[in-house]
Amino acid sequence: MFDNTPLHSYNFLYKIHRQYYTDTEFTRVVPEFVIQGGNSEEEGPQQQRFLIGQHTLGAEFSEEYVHTRGAVAMSRSYSNNPEKRSSGYDFYIVTGRKIGDVEIAQIESEKGLTYSSDQKSRYKKIGGAPHLDGEHTVFGRVIRGMDVADKIALTPNDDSDWPLERLEIEMNLVK
Repeated sequence: MFDNTPLHSYNFLYKIHRQYYTDTEFTRVVPEFVIQGGNSEEEGPQQQRFLIGQHTLGAEFSEEYVHTRGAVAMSRSYSNNPEKRSSGYDFYIVTGRKIGDVEIAQIESEKGLTYSSDQKSRYKKIGGAPHLDGEHTVFGRVIRGMDVADKIALTPNDDSDWPLERLEIEMNLVK
């Protein structure tokens, strides 16, 4: 978790502490893009959402944190959301694909971004999803276990990217 995204980091840690994410599932799997989850119609998560309440989080964009492979970010609605407020529950992990110089330059031009040489290098070497930069708050990074995220991303899915099998999430806080 990143220190300068306190709303998102605290929100995520709070939900893990309350074991909200246990019994939720990954609801979107797209190879070389993202795995997304954190919501469920199961009774436990529904009860927790009722107790915690529906809420969104104000955007905490940082030029430092971009959507390179392993980025953890909150999803958001694109309709009626000019402030780009994040979901309070749904998150995603970027699995991504390698991005070339031309595409990086195009995204910088279209979005008015300026990537550092390190960020460009990471997009080229490990990949990511730069078109999401400035659209969603990146608040953390996967340190270990991207091989698991890649396996999840390869799960067969339907036309809406919904996995054909239930992919349950279990999270615990580790110090």
